[in-house]
Amino acid sequence: MGGKGKMKKIIGIIGVILLLACTYMPMAAAYNDEYEITDQTGDTNYEYIDVIWGSFYEKSDDPEYLFVDLKIADLKDKIGTVYAIHWSYNGAHYDVSFHNGIMVPHTVFKKWNCDRYIWRRAISTWEFESNSGSFDVETGLISWKILKSCVGNPQPGDVLTQPYAFTAQRISKMGLVPLRFFFRSLCDVTSDTDGIDYTIQY
Repeated sequence: MGGKGKMKKIIGIIGVILLLACTYMPMAAAYNDEYEITDQTGDTNYEYIDVIWGSFYEKSDDPEYLFVDLKIADLKDKIGTVYAIHWSYNGAHYDVSFHNGIMVPHTVFKKWNCDRYIWRRAISTWEFESNSGSFDVETGLISWKILKSCVGNPQPGDVLTQPYAFTAQRISKMGLVPLRFFFRSLCDVTSDTDGIDYTIQY
C-alpha cells in the first residue's frame, strides 16, 4: 500500500512537471533568437509601447522591397504614440516610423514614414504611391513595406547595421525633445549595440 502511494505521488509530480513544460514550450517557441531586435517586457509604464522584438525580411517575389516588423506587448490605437525602427547602412542613419498624433494640443493623424538622417535631421524619403504600413492590434504587429530605393538602395550582400527600436507615448510637441528625467518612463528604447545586423538577400 505504501509502495502504491509513493508511486502515485511520483506520477503526480511527473504530471505537474509535464504540464508546466507544455505551458512553457509555446512561450519559448514564440521567442525567436533570430530577430534582429529583442527587448525585455515590462520596462516601460505602458504595455502598448512595450517592444518585444523587431525584424527585417524580404520576399523573393518582391525583391524591390524591404519589409520591417515591430512586435508590441499590447498594441492599442492610442493618440500621441510613435513607433520606429532605426538602423545604419553605408554610413547613413535610416528609420521607418508610425506617428499617431500628439495629445497637447490634441492633433490626430496616422502618419507612416521612412527617413534618412543628415546631421541628426530627419529627411523623409517616403513614397506615398509605393510604400505602405499596417497597424494590427490583434497580432500586436506594426509592419512597413518600403522600397529599397527609399533607404539607400541596399544590394544583395549589403548589411543593415546597429538596428534598434524606439517607441513612445508623447504628451505634447515638447515630447519631441527626449528629456531623460521626464521621457524615459514614457518610452521604450532598445540598444543599438545589442541588435543583430541584417544582410540583404535579394
